[in-house]
Amino acid sequence: MPARFGSITSVNRAAIASLVVLLSAALAFLASHYMTPVRVVENRMLDARLALLAIPRPQSANIVVITITDETLVRLPYRSPLDRALLSDLLETLQEKGVAAIGLDVLFDRPTERQKDARLYDTLRELRIPIVAAALSERDGLTPGQAAYSRAFLEGIERGLAVVYRDGLDDTVREQLLLRREDGEEMLGFAAAISHTVGVQPPRQTRLLIDYRAGPDMSVPAFAVYPAHTVAAQPAEQLAGRIALIGSDFRLSERHRTPFAAVPGHAQRYMPGVLIEAHALSQILEGRTLRTTSAGTTYLLLLIAASLGLLVATLRIGHTGKVVLALGVIPIAWIAAFALYVYGGPLMPLIAPTIAFLLAAIASFTWQWRDENLRRQGIHRAFGRFLAPTVVDQLMQEPERLEFSGESRELTFLFTDIQDFTALTEQIAPDALVKLVNAYLDEACGIVVEHGGTIDKIVGDALHVMFNAPLQQPDHAQRAVDCALALDKWAQDFSARQAQQGLPLGVTRIGVNTGMTVVGNFGGARRFDYTAHGDAINTAARLESVNQRLGTRVCVSKTTASRCTGITFQPIANLVLKGKTEGVVAYLPIAADAVDQAFLEAYSTAYALLENASPQAGPAFEELQARYPDDPIIAMHARRLAAGQTDAIIMVRRK
Repeated sequence: MPARFGSITSVNRAAIASLVVLLSAALAFLASHYMTPVRVVENRMLDARLALLAIPRPQSANIVVITITDETLVRLPYRSPLDRALLSDLLETLQEKGVAAIGLDVLFDRPTERQKDARLYDTLRELRIPIVAAALSERDGLTPGQAAYSRAFLEGIERGLAVVYRDGLDDTVREQLLLRREDGEEMLGFAAAISHTVGVQPPRQTRLLIDYRAGPDMSVPAFAVYPAHTVAAQPAEQLAGRIALIGSDFRLSERHRTPFAAVPGHAQRYMPGVLIEAHALSQILEGRTLRTTSAGTTYLLLLIAASLGLLVATLRIGHTGKVVLALGVIPIAWIAAFALYVYGGPLMPLIAPTIAFLLAAIASFTWQWRDENLRRQGIHRAFGRFLAPTVVDQLMQEPERLEFSGESRELTFLFTDIQDFTALTEQIAPDALVKLVNAYLDEACGIVVEHGGTIDKIVGDALHVMFNAPLQQPDHAQRAVDCALALDKWAQDFSARQAQQGLPLGVTRIGVNTGMTVVGNFGGARRFDYTAHGDAINTAARLESVNQRLGTRVCVSKTTASRCTGITFQPIANLVLKGKTEGVVAYLPIAADAVDQAFLEAYSTAYALLENASPQAGPAFEELQARYPDDPIIAMHARRLAAGQTDAIIMVRRK
């Protein structure tokens, strides 16, 4: 029963699976770089880990932050520009308190009062401790005049670029400048310049991903912070030996959003620039690194996620199970990524791998659904005409139960043929012949399907039927013999009906045999032909043919008869078929309503004598023939014995 079949080969499956994984990973990678919503959510997940899982650390013993606040300014004659006498006094006080170094995060881009400017100019150069002043350039928004004034005012003073990098997507500060070429020379960022000044070399890279320092608890900040107007009153031991960072922190001035904003109500969700510099400086001094995955590692991670999505989608579980598993894999993977960060691992992307996982899972599920649909259609085309509808439905629901690649399995085969059919074709008109054959096959195939048989082939008027394939049938031998009896009874009635119409249809011969065969698709990659091969098939075909010699209509092998219950069998002979050296014991199955117990007992007694080559076999069969003159098997053995044969072995030289 050849049929086109829609399922793809294993090689194509591997190629498609690889393509799905690669495309899913590539799309997720592009989405993470070019799709704003994806980037925003990815940033939020990174911030959540930094805010929720940052390792608590004691308050920094190396850095103190001095803030110029609104309360500081109320003591001054004006708010802007910042009073430079205040700065001079603050620098001198800090030196007296014994600070180790000063970072002055105040921009000097224009003159103020001449006397105060001159004093601060001198104070910066008279300090006996290292000092780094904040600077910007025209690249950062200063006018040429502002930039020139700043360079002149800070000439001879160590400078650091106080550039704040705010993410263009959500204005969050996650990075800090470390190094930049300025007018052909390398210039350090503010925090990097301070660490260099105190003898700690900053990393040789342009930017630093800030590992924001978490305090020991929510109530204790990461750094000691003192308003500038209180510094003079602070005990020296609270400042001595520390690096003092000076900067503004006004209520009405702009603060910068930090990753801590991922946690509503967090005290450090917004910070002044000087405090962000403190976090960056602390990280450099302590040698901490906030590691992230490289582009190559990220893509490898996306490939793994896509492969996992493909695997989940192709598992042999129900669709609901796949959805539940997929929804379970994602949070488990996220928890693992959070745990990896806690134990010192890198900050791994979460959204991009999730996208890769879902894309691969959805694509794989869609392709699998398409492939399964094609397989079901192929099964329906291949078996719909030859199997019971319930069996076809079962195969379509569970196509994996159909072994296409081939397997060794015990099957029972039933062969039918109409005796002298060739001669009949020469006697009747073509249209009448077609009508007759179609009517015969329609009814015969219906009986086969009712008994669960699979019609392997239809060759002219002949049927080749197999049982126990494609679905396994533990009672396949019983089904086949029951089917043979039903076909025999029907064929006699059908033939009688045709005879009444002047169509002399010959006897339908049936052969049944059970044996091991190889069953599967023998049609190649382009043509589906689910069939079986093996010697058991040839035996069934020859048992069908030998009926003509034996005078019987149905001939069943011992291997089949021995597996049946509730059916009466009459032994026929031990047939040594053409090309064989060992005999096949053949039986005639008898319908339940045709069993003659007295006949069977008499026949069994005579046949036992024949099997044992007893001299009494001849007289026994002569007596049986006198009692049952119409029985073809008794007549055959009587003739054999009269011709000198002595046992039940019959050599069959023709097919």
